[in-house]
Amino acid sequence: MKKDKLIEYIFAIILCSLLFFDLFVLNVFNNKHILAMFLLIYLIICKIFVKSRKIESINTKKVILLMIVFAILYILILYIVGIFTGFYKNSISFTIKELYNRILPLTAIIIISELIRNTFVTRNDKKSTIIITIALILVDITTYINLYNSFNLEEVLALIGYVVLSSISTNLLCNYVVKRYAYLPNILYRIITTIYIYIFGILPDIYLFFQSVYRIIYPYIIYLIIDFAFPTDNFKVALKNKKTNFIGLLITIIISINIVLLVSCKFRYGIMVVGSSSMTGSIDKGDAVIFEQYVGQELKEGEVIIFSKDDILTIHRIQDVQILNGQAIYYTKGDANQQQDDGYRTHKDITGVVKLKINYIGWPTIWINELLSN
Repeated sequence: MKKDKLIEYIFAIILCSLLFFDLFVLNVFNNKHILAMFLLIYLIICKIFVKSRKIESINTKKVILLMIVFAILYILILYIVGIFTGFYKNSISFTIKELYNRILPLTAIIIISELIRNTFVTRNDKKSTIIITIALILVDITTYINLYNSFNLEEVLALIGYVVLSSISTNLLCNYVVKRYAYLPNILYRIITTIYIYIFGILPDIYLFFQSVYRIIYPYIIYLIIDFAFPTDNFKVALKNKKTNFIGLLITIIISINIVLLVSCKFRYGIMVVGSSSMTGSIDKGDAVIFEQYVGQELKEGEVIIFSKDDILTIHRIQDVQILNGQAIYYTKGDANQQQDDGYRTHKDITGVVKLKINYIGWPTIWINELLSN
């Protein structure tokens, strides 16, 4: 291994290791000013020993303009969706204090991160590119992890979707762009799509799972457009892959949308993990059920319903249906329970009607929940 390659690997591994150690042990870099200062010192030292390659392309100015348009369009789409979902007042006011505490350090972190990316990725070494990409994903996680305080299951899933997976998607796009058009397009795109949250007075009230899917897919769409607009020298190979890329994107979008619709439980059908053994034999602990939202439809004896009892969602079977004061009431029981549930259920208690069972897929969710509750 050549000396310069060895130095390149060592510096990439050092950054990745320090960020990983701080994330899980020290938590010093939760302070954005400290993180920005650390990255700046690292960049200065790194520049002395690892030399980046200069990127020149006749299309750089066009890509810079295109990335600015993509960034503005990213925000515009969110606010168009907000017309239908509503808006809420931003809890962060654009003040001198917020400028110092959030906007300036975030801007510095983005700029320095892209300069670090430029140093390593432009050298076209796969191993160092992978290591430095992991390091930059850790930078994103470190930057936003202090937004999640309690770390219940919902917030862990939000962190994974909204931060981790979207960071992977964005970093892959930025790697692609920096190798061809240098670092400036990435810096402008990331600053615009990040800082607007701290400047605008109102924000679109969009369900977090939708935002997560949007943040994951959008960079991939940008990649396809840039790759199509400015093809590489291997035009035949690039053209050959267009259809595959489009099909892959289409499949990703369809799967993602369906997962969002089910998990959000805001549409006709939803999905729920079974965390108890009261229905063992028909629906076991660790299974997941797909249910139809209950909107007053007629229910019959033998149907499995989801209802709220003491603020806890329960999945049990209807044992008997009776009429009380002109309204239907439902007596329920878990298939594995010896006794019928206390009292009865009314239409106000019922959330959904189980339509399908999927074996075992809920166990990861249960394990995470149990781990967090310990």
